[in-house]
Amino acid sequence: MRVFPQLKIAQKLPLALVGSALVVSAGVGVASYLIGLNTVEAQRQQSMQASLDTARALVSDYYSGVEVDLRLFVQRSDTVAAIKNLTRALDELRMGLGDGAAAQLHSAYVADNPNPADRSSVDSVGIKGAGYDAPHKRFHPGFRTLQQERGYSDVLLISATGDVVYSVAKNDDFSGDAVSDAALSGSGLGQAFAAARNLPDGKAAFVDFTLYGPAGLAQSFMAMPVYDKDENAGVMVLAISPEPMSARVGGLSGLGQTGEVVVVGADGLLRSESLRSPESDVLATALVADVVERAIAGETGEGMSTDYRSAPMVVRAAPVSVGEVTWAVAAVQPEEEVFAPVVSMRNMTLLVGGVLLAIAAGLGFLFARSISRPISKLTETMDGLADGDLSVAVEGAQRRDEIGAMARAVEVFRNNGLRMAEMTEAEAAAIVRGQAERAAMMQQLQRSFGAVVDAAIDGDFSRRVDAEFPDDELNALARSVNGLVETVDRGVGETGKVLSALANTDLTHRMEGDFKGAFARLKADVNAVADRLGDVVGQLRQTSGTLKAATGEILSGANDLSERTTKQAATIEQTSAAMEQLAVTVLQNARSAQEASTAADDVTRSAEVGGQVMVEATEAMERITASSAKISNIIGMIDDIAFQTNLLALNASVEAARAGEAGKGFAVVAVEVRRLAQSAASASSDVKSLIEQSALEVQGGTRLVTDAAAKLEAMLDAARASNTLMTGIARESREQASSIEEVNAAVRQMDEMTQHNAALVEEMNASIEQTEAQAIKLDGIVDIFATGERQQRPGPAAGQPGPEGLPGQLRRAAREYLSRGNAAIKADDWSEF
Repeated sequence: MRVFPQLKIAQKLPLALVGSALVVSAGVGVASYLIGLNTVEAQRQQSMQASLDTARALVSDYYSGVEVDLRLFVQRSDTVAAIKNLTRALDELRMGLGDGAAAQLHSAYVADNPNPADRSSVDSVGIKGAGYDAPHKRFHPGFRTLQQERGYSDVLLISATGDVVYSVAKNDDFSGDAVSDAALSGSGLGQAFAAARNLPDGKAAFVDFTLYGPAGLAQSFMAMPVYDKDENAGVMVLAISPEPMSARVGGLSGLGQTGEVVVVGADGLLRSESLRSPESDVLATALVADVVERAIAGETGEGMSTDYRSAPMVVRAAPVSVGEVTWAVAAVQPEEEVFAPVVSMRNMTLLVGGVLLAIAAGLGFLFARSISRPISKLTETMDGLADGDLSVAVEGAQRRDEIGAMARAVEVFRNNGLRMAEMTEAEAAAIVRGQAERAAMMQQLQRSFGAVVDAAIDGDFSRRVDAEFPDDELNALARSVNGLVETVDRGVGETGKVLSALANTDLTHRMEGDFKGAFARLKADVNAVADRLGDVVGQLRQTSGTLKAATGEILSGANDLSERTTKQAATIEQTSAAMEQLAVTVLQNARSAQEASTAADDVTRSAEVGGQVMVEATEAMERITASSAKISNIIGMIDDIAFQTNLLALNASVEAARAGEAGKGFAVVAVEVRRLAQSAASASSDVKSLIEQSALEVQGGTRLVTDAAAKLEAMLDAARASNTLMTGIARESREQASSIEEVNAAVRQMDEMTQHNAALVEEMNASIEQTEAQAIKLDGIVDIFATGERQQRPGPAAGQPGPEGLPGQLRRAAREYLSRGNAAIKADDWSEF
């Protein structure tokens, strides 16, 4: 401050004007920068939080879908049949080959696979697969469809003892032992089997990503036990690659040109691929930050990371859990990109402020030069006159302001000096006598003028030349000096008053005096600056009012949406409970139908055995009938022989009688032969009668057995038809139970999604409330500026399509949709179901 009084007016005036402009520009610039910084920071936080919430929902929904797929397949009868048949086939193969059974299957389906480029496409390997090939050919297409349609790396079935009895991809883990094989049991697959084998029905175990050797890639596993009634038949395992999750979270937008969302494990390594790097990042790239560790512990927050992608990063992380595993979902954006809008705004503020400051400095310099330069010229002229040089030219006498009056007064002094030089000695003596008076008057003039000029040099323009001189010209000079100082005082005072008001956020003050020349230009420029600032602040106030009104409308609609979403979630939860009860009832019916089908199978088998016995009895009767017919034929032959023998004996008796005494002995023999023939014929006749009667009885028995066999065959057909119907009822009941379980799972998933939506609405309400708070804060910041007239807050106009009408339209559309309700919970639809 000691240097300032020593400066000239030509230096003080520019410094005062430039200093005032610098203070005002700095104040307005800092206020604008802080407002913009807060707004950009709030928008950036909301954008990162929105991306983070969306990514958490995507990860959670994806693995929930994986668990639903696993549960649906585990509860299917085909899956139970597959794991039992494949396990039985492997055991039968071991009975013949022993420990070489697994090696043979591995060779047939892996090493010597007919299509080594895509081993999963082979359903059958023929004789190489032995007894295992038939069940594999039957069940492989269904599991392969699941793997391809859902994008899983592999679908595996592991027996209760730990044998990997099935794999879609046919990697090196196929036919291995997840218990005794140290490499396989210590892998993610072995851990999943160990965690799931003793779980209750319907519960899943999840194993985090690890480098899985048989697949050669990072894999995670989700496993669930397979129950056959109450018996654990084995475990079904889904191998999950990181690509599906990476595609979901990596495609999110809203984080600038180079920002992204990644999933980080408890070890600090990525669980999803980064789209910003060409290399594989899963279990290879680290993202180390305190905020990630806090997210793993269950806390959402924001922090910095310096090592990720070799650049400082702003990281916002939140936890997400899959089973017993907790990951951190992190929204990452380079610090340079995050603060690029702030840096751009700062540079623009500095540029505009610098330009305005340069303009103010230039105007101040021109204004100072317009005042100080003529005064300096007059000072040089007065110094020359004081030194006796009357040839100097007095400049500025033609000006009409106070400086012109001063120049004209100095011209008078110069003319008087010229006249004095031309006077005679007498006149000179008279003049000399008057010089003493003039000297005294000039001393008084110097004192009066010096005090005013010194005060003006020190920045005090309140002093005036108050001395009265006997010379009218000196009095005119004094009045001119007073007018000059008063004009400068009034101009600088009004300028300072306006700049001070601007520095105190009062934009209502203006320069109102009547000025000319440089002061008139200064008045116009200062008033233009104040008007422009007033317009800017007015626009900010109008924008903040519009933002606040729109935020209020959105908040009202979001609250309404939140309430209706909560009601919808409660309704879906009740529906899910009812579906679960219905599924239990249908499953019990299916089990009862299965038991009835089993009983019908037993009856059918018994009827089939009885029918077989009746068939055998009928065949025996037929054989007896045939034997009786043969015996009748033989007896007929015996009758013929007896008749012939009787005839021969009769002839022999006749011949013996003719022979006389010589033939008596022969006659006796002939008589005995005849008697035996008659006895044989009589016995043969009796036997024939009995056999014919037996044949008649056998024919009657055969007819009865045939009738019984026909009736038993009819009973067998009826039993078979009943068994078929019961089997169909059991199968359809199981399918119905499976379908209801799928519907139940879908309803549960809808319930979870509705709960997620409700949580998202709550989070959106919180974000909108934060936005409204920021709008109120912006109102408070803008309201510190006084602009003379408070502008009316714009409200939403009816039918107006701009930002004012948009919140009302959104709320009406939301109310109309929510009043109609979700089509899935309408009473009519449920009655139809």
